Amino acid sequence: MNADERARLVREVELSGNCSHPIRLKGEMVNLSTGEVAMSSLRVACKDRRRAVCPACSFLYKADAWIMVSAGLVGGKGTSELVSTHPRHFVTLTAPSFGSVHTVRSDGGCVRHSRAGANGLGTCAHGRARLCNVRHEETDPRLGRPLCSECFNYEDAVLWNAHASRLWNNTIQLIRRSLAEEAGLVQTKLHTVAQLHYLKVAEMQRRGLVHFHVVVRTDGPDSVDADPPEWLSSELLARAVRNSVSQARATGLAGGYQQWGRVLNIRDMALDSDDAHKVASYVAKYSTKTTDGTKDLAYRFHHRRQIENLSRDGHIRRMALTAWDLADRVELAPLNLRAHAHAFGFTGQLITKSRRYSTTFGAMRSARAAYMKEQNTGEPVAGTFFYEGRGYDDPRGTELAELFFSMQQELREEALEIRLGSGEAS
Repeated sequence: MNADERARLVREVELSGNCSHPIRLKGEMVNLSTGEVAMSSLRVACKDRRRAVCPACSFLYKADAWIMVSAGLVGGKGTSELVSTHPRHFVTLTAPSFGSVHTVRSDGGCVRHSRAGANGLGTCAHGRARLCNVRHEETDPRLGRPLCSECFNYEDAVLWNAHASRLWNNTIQLIRRSLAEEAGLVQTKLHTVAQLHYLKVAEMQRRGLVHFHVVVRTDGPDSVDADPPEWLSSELLARAVRNSVSQARATGLAGGYQQWGRVLNIRDMALDSDDAHKVASYVAKYSTKTTDGTKDLAYRFHHRRQIENLSRDGHIRRMALTAWDLADRVELAPLNLRAHAHAFGFTGQLITKSRRYSTTFGAMRSARAAYMKEQNTGEPVAGTFFYEGRGYDDPRGTELAELFFSMQQELREEALEIRLGSGEAS
């Protein structure tokens, strides 16, 4: 590769924002300086949120997610700073147990119970131990895996994932109803005295069950600038959440109903001034994950054999296969499980929020595009551009883009350390 070719490749990567798999477009561009119209090729970032797919684009998505969460907690980006004085809670909702799995408990241990199994011993019906005394490291591949894969109820686990979003919708309606009852109103009239806003992020646990991290906030009836009524305290909001979570049910398409697991965590955001940034960082961290953090489950499967060839992890493979096979049941057709086998049946969105919680991804992208437009030397001619392909002309482009991004990350971290050392950042 000569000097011109190297310079062209570096320029192409830079113009793509270090995207790993940019979209190639071709069409007519107007030179803003001369008015000349000529055919031109553009590289547009893929904007994929998943770090395993595109580190550069996922970094930008993670930053936007942080802004969106924190703006709803302390204000900013068009949201009033007065929201920081309103009742706000960070809630974690989990799935029930569908079989004992290896874990790290608060005391560092794993599965402690040793109840006698069907054979009267500390083993299950399949002869496997019902307890584990290992103190697992966080990197232990056994974490989240069943002590006995035959005892683990894969079908019910997948069906719980498939109904989780419906269960959340029922839960938020129960919270609104509970608050309305406190005011002596029906749920549809709650907005006349107060508003309830939320942002929810889904995270897949190691055992393959989705759980939700939710920020809930109450505001006045007219706008987020207005204070909620005095009777709507943080304690009341927490109680409404706790009671609603315990009562919430979602009727399953296969019969029965779905409900939340026993573990429920509610954190009052007013108790720690640093909590807003901690929560925003915590939520943003999970916004760029694939189902299991790798590329294996980054995309939908088109054939069952694709799942069968996932040799890395038997539990992961079985969760995906179960979702794929359950799609054959007529009564489960509305769940579209085959299209969501890569997410173990979870059909919901990664991030959802009420309309007035805070800003939106779309608003932030529009502001970024408007800023970048001022830096452009050319203007695309509308209607002339067409899709040309994906990736770089040179196959080494992806490797170079990811190298550039990692170097930029190192520079950011070094700059932050310098700022923290000089007391410029808190």
